[in-house]
Amino acid sequence: MNRLAPIGLLALITWSLLACQEELPTAGRNDLIPVEATSVELRLPFEQFGSDLRVFGGFGSPSELPYGVLAHLYEGELEARTLVGLWPFPVAATVRDTTGTTRPDSSLVFVGGRLVAKFDTVASVSDGPVELAVGALSQPWHYASAAWGVAVDTVSDFQSWEEEGAGPVVPLATATWDPAEADSVIFELDSAGVAHWADEASAAQGMRLDALTEGVRLQTNIVRIFLSTRPSSNPDTLVDLLVQARYRTFVYQPVLEAPEQDLRVGGVPAWRTVFDVDFPEALDGPPELCAQVTCPLVLEPEMVNSASLFLKTAETPAAFRPSDSLRVDVRAVLEPERLPKSPLGSPLSGLIGVNLPPESFAEGGGVRVEIPIGAFVVDLIRGETESGGEIPRTVALLSAFEPLSLPFGSFHGPGGADGPELRLILTVGGGVEIR
Repeated sequence: MNRLAPIGLLALITWSLLACQEELPTAGRNDLIPVEATSVELRLPFEQFGSDLRVFGGFGSPSELPYGVLAHLYEGELEARTLVGLWPFPVAATVRDTTGTTRPDSSLVFVGGRLVAKFDTVASVSDGPVELAVGALSQPWHYASAAWGVAVDTVSDFQSWEEEGAGPVVPLATATWDPAEADSVIFELDSAGVAHWADEASAAQGMRLDALTEGVRLQTNIVRIFLSTRPSSNPDTLVDLLVQARYRTFVYQPVLEAPEQDLRVGGVPAWRTVFDVDFPEALDGPPELCAQVTCPLVLEPEMVNSASLFLKTAETPAAFRPSDSLRVDVRAVLEPERLPKSPLGSPLSGLIGVNLPPESFAEGGGVRVEIPIGAFVVDLIRGETESGGEIPRTVALLSAFEPLSLPFGSFHGPGGADGPELRLILTVGGGVEIR
């Protein structure tokens, strides 16, 4: 009896282990766990996830950019002129008199000066030296609302330019800038030229910078004047005094209409492309999908490995084609009923968007652009945010920094082989219950 007890106990333990093994979900029974997972890539055309596409313009103004633009018949059509308002001239300066003593002098005689304009050689487009001109504006203007034909456009005032293109001006000087030699150009001003800005009102009206050479588009970053003054305390000495730009903007033509078919982002005032999102709850195609998984496939948030908006660049009008990078972003439109001025949500594709080099918009376009929006698509499938909030159903495609530059980016619209697509990478498990 005593010898059989250990044998019986061993049999009982063995039977118990086998029984436990049969109940473990890792045992491999087909009715307990998924036995396989399939990853598939889908490309949904715009018609299957989007609708009501619209392009809006008018966001921001050239005065918000930290530079001015000059152009003359660039690509046969673009004209742009930079306007600069000045701070008042200094009324006193600290100078050294004939005895060597340094003291303030308020009896200044301005005998001339130099206007210095610095250019961005990367963003500027020219084939060689460029002839430039500066003239004094003779009409008040509003830096934030001025346009090619309008000097002031505010709630309380509206004034047209006497001549379109921010004119007329009093010609003051010309100069030649060679991008191969320097990034700046110097205009020599005589005493009569300087006198145009001697009082505060005239200084505020400021100047207009023009490009006289055809086929160029230039970007100027800094404009300043160095006044040459002859102090009364030491009339044999010339002293340079700096006058900074008070405000700056640029005016241009033509101003384009919104496209009928293409998507557009960027520019100044900036363009945005807006559309509604109506994501399907289940997919019953294409055949390639149904050949790998059971259709209709009910979408679940955990299936999504990746989701991106695919766009293909279209040929941007040559005069407005980017010469520098353009960053593109997608944001949720928080109050669609207030479009085009609706507030927007946070960036959906990263804090600074997707960087597109200028060659993406070269003649012919055709470059495929991928904008990741995975978290947004997961929320759409879930029907709410992870915290239970409402999901906006309208999104805006726009420049990540707005406004950023005069050039803008164009993309093919829906209805063709190059239209927008939603790229999904899904992982679908076997339909087996776990108990």
